[in-house]
Amino acid sequence: MVKLRMADSKIWKTCVSAMSNLIEEASFKLTPDGIKMKAMDPSHVALVDFEIPASAFAEYEVKKAAFLGIDLAEMNKIMARAKAEDEFIMELDEEKNRLALTFKGASTRRFSLPLIGTSESDLPEPKLQFTATADIVAGIVQDGLRDGEIVGDNVACELTEEEFFMLTESDTGATELKLRKGDPGLIKLNVKQSARAMFNIKYLTDMTKAASSADTITINLGTNLPIQLDFPIAEGKGRLRFLLAPRIEAE
Repeated sequence: MVKLRMADSKIWKTCVSAMSNLIEEASFKLTPDGIKMKAMDPSHVALVDFEIPASAFAEYEVKKAAFLGIDLAEMNKIMARAKAEDEFIMELDEEKNRLALTFKGASTRRFSLPLIGTSESDLPEPKLQFTATADIVAGIVQDGLRDGEIVGDNVACELTEEEFFMLTESDTGATELKLRKGDPGLIKLNVKQSARAMFNIKYLTDMTKAASSADTITINLGTNLPIQLDFPIAEGKGRLRFLLAPRIEAE
């Protein structure tokens, strides 16, 4: 039997929305301890790593390991119908190979989503030697990306001992964003060695949709390495992580 219940739908709704921007299908592994999912986007430049423990649910019934193959675009359409105050329930109908999604609020609304066949192979954990990390207010990063979209497709991100820096340049202009130590938007800064790399703005924009403007994003960076973005979910009990490969920066 598989039955999961959350006091509200926001966590699952937000995570599915962000993940569906990058990956079309996902295989969620359910165990008595919680849910995990890891998948690459179709172009193999972005990795999604999702983890949420059983303790984050108001009710969690999973007796043995199970894999749920889900079309995230279809699930996102359903989750978009959830209201903020709705209680959210997921139940597996093994006979019909479907997932029942229920929203309980002023009324009770029930949806049925067919499961799909997906690969269950585990992706290896990337071994990356990041040299700089920062906790930054999400709204500031989101603003910097919106600024960059005005003039270009890629943004250079840099972390030094004193600041976080975003720069976009093109033939039509340039935008930059700086956060220095002591600025309220730069919550934590830990730099062993300055790091800089360039990334596609659209991918980063899709990833940061996982956070509201007041949330905190943890950024891990190494020179010309993938960027790692961590979003705490369920009051820090769970995690939604994205990795994005860098672009080659012109000399």
